[in-house]
Amino acid sequence: MSDTNTTTHTNTQRKPVQPMVGRGGPMAMMKGEKAKNFKATSLRLLKSLKPYRISIIVVFIFAITSTIFSIIGPKVMGNATTVLLDGVLAKFRGTGDIDFSRIAGILLTVLGLYAISAVCSYIMGWIMASVSTDLTYKFRESVQAKINRIPFKYFDNTTHGETLSRITNDIDVINNTLSQTITQIITSIVTVLGVLIMMFSIDWRMTIVALLMIPLSFALIGLIIGKSQKYFKQQQEYLGHINGEVEEMYAGHTIMKAFNYGRKEPRKV
Repeated sequence: MSDTNTTTHTNTQRKPVQPMVGRGGPMAMMKGEKAKNFKATSLRLLKSLKPYRISIIVVFIFAITSTIFSIIGPKVMGNATTVLLDGVLAKFRGTGDIDFSRIAGILLTVLGLYAISAVCSYIMGWIMASVSTDLTYKFRESVQAKINRIPFKYFDNTTHGETLSRITNDIDVINNTLSQTITQIITSIVTVLGVLIMMFSIDWRMTIVALLMIPLSFALIGLIIGKSQKYFKQQQEYLGHINGEVEEMYAGHTIMKAFNYGRKEPRKV
């Protein structure tokens, strides 16, 4: 933006700022836009993760181990409650006393289970954070190489801030998804299966009653996701528009002042 002619041409050709309307128009935003070519994009992401398959397998193992130990903990803790209740009843009858040594042993076992779960969870998070950070770095290198090959027409029709938003914010979303969401999905699935097994082992009738609430929960989750998707899309687009305005107003501040355009710009944001 150091050249006056280039800046004038860019300002006349770039898309107008419309933060409240998505690319599909107002009606598309009301319904919630779906991802374009989601299957192909997911396959490309999985292909990018192929060099890290050993690390991801290790993450799976630690995630499953951490979740299993965290599920077993409450089951073992229940034995301590049973021993305490039996001791209290025996004390009232005068036939015995509370076995504190047994309770202490059970509590130490529970503490060990949770400690192992915490260590596995930490290792899982550390490995996945390393994988996501390294992959994000490679994505940024690829984007930088792609930017150098893009024709000038792209920059005439797209503000610099929107381009920077794609390089920074969108890749950060991928980073957060890889470092947090994937591990959460693994632990959630294992937790559901483990809790179901524990519930059936305790009382199958109460388990069936609890399972009857699952369809209602899925319907509520689907409703929330359907409503929130359009707001997430608006957030990303609005962030790109703001970055575009900030970049042009401050990086090209000298040109803005020269053309006396400073008072008009704040009204567009």
